[in-house]
Amino acid sequence: MAALTGDDEIELLLSQMGGGAASPAAATITTTAIALEETNEMKERPGKRRKKKKKKRKQDVSDAVKEISTTFAEMRLTQNPFEWPCCHKNGHRRLVLGSGLAHDCIGYICDDEAKYGSLSCKGCGKSAATHELLISSNNTSTSKEDDPYSAISIALMIASSRNARCLMAEYYQNESEKQTKHLSPPINSIPSSTKLIITKLDTHVGKALARVKKMENKTSMLISINDVELLREKVSELVKTTMAYKEAIKIVCSSNTNAKASGLALIESRLAAVAACDEVYYRCYYACFFFASNNQVDLISLIPHPPTYFTCPGLAWDAKDSGAASLGVFLGEMEHDAHSSASLAAPLDGATRELLLNSWRLQDRISPAEPVTQHNPLLSLWQSRFLESIRHICTTNYTFIKSPIALKAALNMKHCDDHSDPLIRHETYGLSPAAETWRGSVRDYPANFYAYAVPTPKALENMLEALDNQGSIVEAGAGTGYLAALLATHVKKGNAFPYDIAPPRQANAGAASNEYHGQVPTFVDVHQAQSFEEAQSIATRNGSNASLLLCYPPPASEMASIALSQYIANGGETVMHIGEWQGLTGNKTFESMLHDKFYCEEKDITHLPMWGTDTTYLTIWKKKSFANSEGKQSFSPAIGFCSANQCSNLALRRCRFARCLQYCSTECFRVHAITRRAILALHMIHLSTSNDMDFENVNHFVPLSWVAHHQEGRSQQKKRKKKKHNK
Repeated sequence: MAALTGDDEIELLLSQMGGGAASPAAATITTTAIALEETNEMKERPGKRRKKKKKKRKQDVSDAVKEISTTFAEMRLTQNPFEWPCCHKNGHRRLVLGSGLAHDCIGYICDDEAKYGSLSCKGCGKSAATHELLISSNNTSTSKEDDPYSAISIALMIASSRNARCLMAEYYQNESEKQTKHLSPPINSIPSSTKLIITKLDTHVGKALARVKKMENKTSMLISINDVELLREKVSELVKTTMAYKEAIKIVCSSNTNAKASGLALIESRLAAVAACDEVYYRCYYACFFFASNNQVDLISLIPHPPTYFTCPGLAWDAKDSGAASLGVFLGEMEHDAHSSASLAAPLDGATRELLLNSWRLQDRISPAEPVTQHNPLLSLWQSRFLESIRHICTTNYTFIKSPIALKAALNMKHCDDHSDPLIRHETYGLSPAAETWRGSVRDYPANFYAYAVPTPKALENMLEALDNQGSIVEAGAGTGYLAALLATHVKKGNAFPYDIAPPRQANAGAASNEYHGQVPTFVDVHQAQSFEEAQSIATRNGSNASLLLCYPPPASEMASIALSQYIANGGETVMHIGEWQGLTGNKTFESMLHDKFYCEEKDITHLPMWGTDTTYLTIWKKKSFANSEGKQSFSPAIGFCSANQCSNLALRRCRFARCLQYCSTECFRVHAITRRAILALHMIHLSTSNDMDFENVNHFVPLSWVAHHQEGRSQQKKRKKKKHNK
């Protein structure tokens, strides 16, 4: 394989991992990174490859995807995200924990094998997340040649990025953060020396670099050169952000520095670097969907799916104890050793607390009972990332110091007068560029691999209740079919019918590529319909009373309005819409048609979990008639009305920091202050009683007249593409 784009940059980054010029120590990282892995970890023997004609490459990839859809990919719905992954075939554990990453421990010891990873090490008493992740040598074949495209090689790269992640997130420098009066380390992190943390970071990031470097020396029929380049870009970004984090450590440890400013910079560099680690994991994970069937046992035992990676205690982080502790501090029910619980508690009102704990099921994460979300992996994933966001942004005191700074800075930001620009109309602000990077990492990949909205048990219950009288549901633009897969377990076989103009797994067969999900295998059979007319015939075949489901229809696209108009023409009576109003889903024609022909009651609105960039509701609409709709129409912000209670006016301005907050007047803005503080807290933004927002400022509240839907599909889709993963 010819040298890939960025080889010179990779070499430079390798030389700089020791800091600065290509020192002997840095050169050692370059030449020994793979040797370090070979000392501690065994590698598989690559199988013989059959020669394939170049023109058939796309079909070969398709065959691999189809094989995986019944093996590795099938495990996405059945793998319990709360349990340590093990070999599917014989129960042998391949991912194991070793010595302390940056503290003195010869190896992780757990007396209860059933709770491996969830218990502290019996030897040192520290969390499993502070121990090195390794590949077990038991029953693993060896070879002189280490195939960089094998499942084990991909697992080794994930392990390296995970170990770097934990060095940054599970440790703090005992020379620095504990000595600052303003900011704290992440809750439950432990002290270590700056020198040791930096040395270990160089080792593990160097391993990832060395492994991706090897990919240029061997071709692969499974992973394209473009995907290899994308992976190398992510590893290069990991190196850069790691170097920035190391520099931030040195600055905060310096005696001649502003403690508050250097502490904020340290937290922001940590957010960016941990997000870069996660980018490497996700790129490696995506590559696994193209592996041949003879790699399935390795894939299942070595590569955890995202909900397991971020939820299982001790894998990416201590999601059990640190997660529960973070939530306890957020709720004001637990003290943090650096601050009183009152100072770090979120200002949640009763309704917001109920939404968080019961509707979004965060109560499950602090309850000893078995979480029900294990059967809804995307919800488990959202919960874990939300808890980790609390840990890094709230328990460190970052949001309490940064929020007033960011809100004040936003007041004076220059805004573009071109209101047709979707990047201006729908931009959602964060506390800092690093916080926005973190937010994007948390949200975008789950949307690509699963769905753009997170269904909750309550939402699924409401959908099934609406189906009682009709029985079947047709989902337009189903993408991966994740939502249809959850519904299919509760409805009669064949009554959940998902379709898409370009189902992800069929993208290679001459159909247009799926823009939002690439070639991620679908969770159920997603039927291909070349046109919405053809798809509507499917609805007719299933009966005119079938419900129509639209989950995150593309913005400023005719897709939703065409599907709805044809559904109406066929006598349809129930529409289920998941998305946001006057925002990132559907268009004005669709919303007007829905309002004109259907009505939505308050009981048929469910607020779904928010990723931070947008707001999502499930709304269930029933066909209007004079007898059934009179006086029943909801005035919820979910369908464009003011957020203030008891107000029935359409909203005029939307919050730039939390899109579910929108008001019709200054008076409604004023009376909604308590709830507004609570909602902003869910977005990791702290609003004190003395530091409110400016309703009249366009950088705090954008006029909804600016975000009215335009029909210029091409330009609006730029915003959507920004949120897509570059497959």
